Amino acid sequence: MPPALPKSNPKRERLTDLDQSIKELLKNHPVDTLEFLLPDAIKEWGIPLSWEFLNTATRKHDFARKGYVMDLNVRYTFAKRSMVLVVLIEHWATAQSVNLHRTAHYYLDLLERFPDDEVVPVALVTDLKPARIPKSVHSASRNRVWLHFETLVREVSREEFSAWEKAGNAIAQVLRGAMAGPQSRAEKVFRGADALKAIVSPEEYRNLFTLAAEVGKLTLNEVEEYMKKSQLRSEAVEWLEAHFEAKGVAKAKAEGIQEAKLEDARKMLDHGISWAVITDVTGVKPEDLKKTGVARRAAKK
Repeated sequence: MPPALPKSNPKRERLTDLDQSIKELLKNHPVDTLEFLLPDAIKEWGIPLSWEFLNTATRKHDFARKGYVMDLNVRYTFAKRSMVLVVLIEHWATAQSVNLHRTAHYYLDLLERFPDDEVVPVALVTDLKPARIPKSVHSASRNRVWLHFETLVREVSREEFSAWEKAGNAIAQVLRGAMAGPQSRAEKVFRGADALKAIVSPEEYRNLFTLAAEVGKLTLNEVEEYMKKSQLRSEAVEWLEAHFEAKGVAKAKAEGIQEAKLEDARKMLDHGISWAVITDVTGVKPEDLKKTGVARRAAKK
């Protein structure tokens, strides 16, 4: 009987944390963010004079439950009529994950905090496939409307890749891998990345290239193959080495943090503290310590 073949893992390795990287991108380029998400605001009021990032935690009306945390809020001030605009941005990696009830909760919280400002909620969806995404929450009874909430949906997959070809907008260039067009995902990502070189610093470029590849759902092999075909062999080697180095550092850091938590759990257990308290404080569960013990005994043999 032939030996069993190892099970293949079809799951694609993530190149970066998509949600967190998108938030950092939007924060690092607030004017580009406004231009990409709300171009009409810039046409009407011009480039904002200043901006600030607001507290993303909502007020806790029910202290028995966890509070909600928004993705990003930017408060823009314009010269024209001293206009103030608060943009609530929620990023959704998949169309089916869009939750307008939660966004409505955030929106109401901002209206309480900034009653004199205009507040615009935006759902930024980076799913590769266009979908039917709800844009409103409506509740009515007894011939009266009790609640009607709408959000602006910016579905990147409905944007035309060619429309942003020469745009000096960092947000658009990073997200081009998810846009519509006859080009392959790799070609969209790399052409967007080429445009990024003239927009951002070399230090930021590498991180944004990784994010662009993640938005386009590229694999490491696809990145390497496209770079080889495009005579970018040296850049391929440099980027891949940097990627694995960063991944190794992050893994070592995470392992160090976990080991410290395990050690804290052991000490607390030695002092007779209950597992309920230990898990609540450290996040460590009884089976975590058991696994560590088995691994250590195996290593000694």
